[in-house]
Amino acid sequence: MIKIKNSIIKTPLIFVLSGLLLLQSCGTTVSETTPAATANLEAETADTAEIEIIEDSELTPDQMVDKAKQENTEQATILLLQASALYLKEQQLEKSLYISHQLSKLPLTRSQKNFNELNLAQGLYELGFADIAQTKLAMVKRDIPSQRQLRLTAQINVQRGLLVEGIISYLNYYQQYPTTDITEIDYLNSIFAKLKPWQLAHLNKRQAFDLDGWLALTNTISTHGTDEVALADNLSQWNVAYPEHPANFLVDDYKNKSLAANNQVIISKVSVLIPLSGREAILGKTLQAGILAAYGNNQSQQITFIDTNSKPMVEIIAKLNGLQPDFVIGPLLKNHVDQYLAYTNSTIDEYLTTQDTPTEISTVETQTLDLEQNNTLNSSMNGIENENLHSDMNAVITNYDWPTLLLNLPEDGILAEHHYAFSMLPEDEATQAAFSLSKKGFKQGLILSQNSAIGKRMANSFAQQWHLQTGFTPTIVYYPNGKKMQSAVKGGLDVNLSDERIKALRNMVQNNVKAESRNRRDIDFIYLFGTPDQAKLLKPYIDVNTSPFAQTIPIYASSRSNSDATDRNSRRDLTGLTFTEIPWLLTGKENSQELSIEAKQIWPNRSSALERIYAMGIDSWNLSAKAKKMQLLPLLKHQGETGVLQMNDSRVISRSFYWGRYRSSRIQHVEMD
Repeated sequence: MIKIKNSIIKTPLIFVLSGLLLLQSCGTTVSETTPAATANLEAETADTAEIEIIEDSELTPDQMVDKAKQENTEQATILLLQASALYLKEQQLEKSLYISHQLSKLPLTRSQKNFNELNLAQGLYELGFADIAQTKLAMVKRDIPSQRQLRLTAQINVQRGLLVEGIISYLNYYQQYPTTDITEIDYLNSIFAKLKPWQLAHLNKRQAFDLDGWLALTNTISTHGTDEVALADNLSQWNVAYPEHPANFLVDDYKNKSLAANNQVIISKVSVLIPLSGREAILGKTLQAGILAAYGNNQSQQITFIDTNSKPMVEIIAKLNGLQPDFVIGPLLKNHVDQYLAYTNSTIDEYLTTQDTPTEISTVETQTLDLEQNNTLNSSMNGIENENLHSDMNAVITNYDWPTLLLNLPEDGILAEHHYAFSMLPEDEATQAAFSLSKKGFKQGLILSQNSAIGKRMANSFAQQWHLQTGFTPTIVYYPNGKKMQSAVKGGLDVNLSDERIKALRNMVQNNVKAESRNRRDIDFIYLFGTPDQAKLLKPYIDVNTSPFAQTIPIYASSRSNSDATDRNSRRDLTGLTFTEIPWLLTGKENSQELSIEAKQIWPNRSSALERIYAMGIDSWNLSAKAKKMQLLPLLKHQGETGVLQMNDSRVISRSFYWGRYRSSRIQHVEMD
């Protein structure tokens, strides 16, 4: 039993120390998420001179707690603050947070309170509670930020997803506390690799120590990463321009990675797993047409299409084992993706042993485009497997670890080292739109979204990013289909309340009162998630329900609201609507304009939805040769037809969109970032 001298320690500290006894045998260990995740526990200067951490002290944090029991209140408080910080260093987070939380209830001096809030912020950050950590960090009041405060600011910003602010914070930190630690420099470089083009565009407008050099390096790797000669030349020029830049430590590594990226196995055989029959056949055949368009007439490569709707996945995988492709594209459908990933060599062997007689996969067929419809692609068929795909099921199954570009995300989101996923998630579009619009100076938005599962996903993604960037929560109005759609929008604009006030006034004065309905004034933009038909109804309706006394409310939309099938009169009604879109559907922004012209000649009336699938096919083929390079060089981006493509640490490839705007009867590209 521990004796506590009540004559020395005041009552509040008794509870702190006695409560800590319950945690003496407990500890929370959290793996580091950043280099030196535990902040440097330096001696605080200026207004915190009385709190010093002596890192070479022979006292452990437990011993500091024991010593605090024998000291007066002031000295005991300082010892407990120091113990809390050292518990952080040892990753005993529960003990640290307990002490800090209890101390926060005591009447601390300003310097003690600052130190305690830093301990709380750091502990919460390392547990992953970034938002609460930010709240605690904001309570630190100092004229000049301490080293630990600067570093925590950067770490918390990155953990919250504020990558641009995180980079600026890190650069501010390194300006005062320079480093030559390669781990630190490489980590900062990894944050740059995570930036989307729209984030980079905003970062280009900021100013910070060494930022120009980092941006120039990022652009160099992104543009020339897979060209060894061009990369070496450009890195030499970069080195001349920024001879003292800390990223010089990374130059040799980038040259080696570029060399490794170009020394990958040559892809000569590609198998494509897509639905070519059944109700999804239109999707598969459109994707197939896009792949073939990008494939062209490449005599050095052979491409085989396998219909995933024709046979069980186990038989398709057995066929792939016979083909042994250098790369696999697909499957496309989510259930097929999950089946593809679920099979292992053992499960296939088990399947084979259950067969009574040798079986052939005689109906897993290669299919091609309808050449009567697409004569211009006849020449592209050379090298494409056209025969029925026979496979002896008694063949030995030895390997199916083929590099694979999945065209949908698996249910659990986990990919093997040799698997990549081409994400077409609509949430990416909503997140980009929210970020870009937040940088335009808007404060409060109204989101109009169709009342559907995908509409709710997109609206929630937009709202989350908007709140992260601005601190404000936008209003979301879900509108139903049909006649109630416009009334829901009218309610969202509060026009109905204005109408009720006018009606009440007329009843009161019993006379004909001339009045104009007024929309709400607390929103400065509207974001619309809807189909082209819904946009054609809602955009003019919003315009006529906007008060003539108010400024015009700008309206933005997702790509779902744009369609090539929109006629000239409808486009006039949509004048002013600004929306995100893939390059393929913005005239002049296509990366393969020859393919675009050819596709429009062959399929002049194809829907925008299928055009997006076609563009996905083009990108899928090009990514087969580039996926491994993007994995080795995370800064590398691909200028695709579905957007600017980049790969994250989980090997998921996402896209960034362009912006278009309806102007009279035409659509033009606009710069938003």
